[in-house]
Amino acid sequence: MIVDFTVSNFRSIKDEQTLSLHAETPGSHLLDNIGYPAKDKISALKSAGIYGANASGKSNLLLAFHALQYIIIGSGDLKEGETIPCYDPYLLSEETKSSPTRFEIEFFVPESGAIPGKALRYRYCVAFSADRIFEESLVFYPSAQQASVFDRGSEDTWQTIIFGSLYKGGKKRLPFFANNAYLSKAGDSADAPKMIRNVYNYFRNLLHQGVNERMVKLNWFEQTELVGKVSALLSLVDTGISNVRFQEITDKDEIKLPESIPENIKTRLFKDIKNKPFFTHLSDAGSSELFDEERESSGTQKFFHLAPIIIETLCGGGVLIMDELDNSMHPFMAELIIKLFNEPRINKANAQLIFSTHNINLMSPDLLRRDQIWFTEKRQGATVFYSLDDFDKKKVKPQSPFYQWYAEGRFGGIPAINYQGIIALFNSGDANAEKE
Repeated sequence: MIVDFTVSNFRSIKDEQTLSLHAETPGSHLLDNIGYPAKDKISALKSAGIYGANASGKSNLLLAFHALQYIIIGSGDLKEGETIPCYDPYLLSEETKSSPTRFEIEFFVPESGAIPGKALRYRYCVAFSADRIFEESLVFYPSAQQASVFDRGSEDTWQTIIFGSLYKGGKKRLPFFANNAYLSKAGDSADAPKMIRNVYNYFRNLLHQGVNERMVKLNWFEQTELVGKVSALLSLVDTGISNVRFQEITDKDEIKLPESIPENIKTRLFKDIKNKPFFTHLSDAGSSELFDEERESSGTQKFFHLAPIIIETLCGGGVLIMDELDNSMHPFMAELIIKLFNEPRINKANAQLIFSTHNINLMSPDLLRRDQIWFTEKRQGATVFYSLDDFDKKKVKPQSPFYQWYAEGRFGGIPAINYQGIIALFNSGDANAEKE
């Protein structure tokens, strides 16, 4: 589970900002929404929703998770001298245009599969520019005191990087270039210590869906049990679908993939595309009719592709990050997804959902705690984050009408619209016409 994530100098985020998922004061409100990955030591929220005006930085906050994941998972594949593609600094200040981007994340990694209460806490820090990693470190907490796994300074190479005394069990000193994260290189090496591979694999299970993107799990039709769960789930949410089946397209000419796609990826895509889903609907006479995907609503299509990802994230204890959760879906479906992650009888592996939305109905005290509701806002051109829990708790109580007060502008995070200016804009043409 992610405890907190700190970002600076990334896209619209200039100064250091922290999204905290730590339930510092659990209180008595919606306690099921809190997970305890290492028994009762530190708590973490199972979901968090981010609100804010358009262009306030919601998407940039979520993209920061994606950029961090690239540093950890993808930067190890960069050749010497290649540009780090996720470097995207704050451009509205001369001070930050060429300064490093910095990420710091505190998180728990399950030690034994996804069993709750069996997790180890880590903190990873990285600072990077377009062509190099300036700083990188990983610490863990075998007890109340932290212990170093590795520490890489601005001048360190693979030969001088420093390792902690408790970092054992395999080959530690692995060659890397200045633009490679050590964690990326070591985590993807079979002979590296298991500890580093566990951290690396944790971030492989961080899934990010951007606005208007369709998240797809390739070749999941081969998992009979998963197909059965998806079919059952669709039938339980009033889609009219009673079953899902896949049929193989035999005419290969119907499937055309760009030549630029690497062969290994092309093979997986071809296998996925040629197995086409069909949805069983019952007629009023009780007979079965098969519909192809194009005949289903956009909301049903989105939920269909999300369903296997949601199920596996909940079962495996991963992190699902969704920009505009309710895009193309009914608000009740978005609410259902949040409930699934907050429900301890379903989310037994402490999976997490981090999402942005404009739907104020999801900002309900029956669904989310104060510390699960976050806002982004532009101040002097730069994004800041703050939580509903930061407001006066004597006034904003757990049972307060969050969405109503947000709509009234009490919490900020809403667009500042100059309506009188808009009226003047539309009337300016009439004034010019009268002069002529």
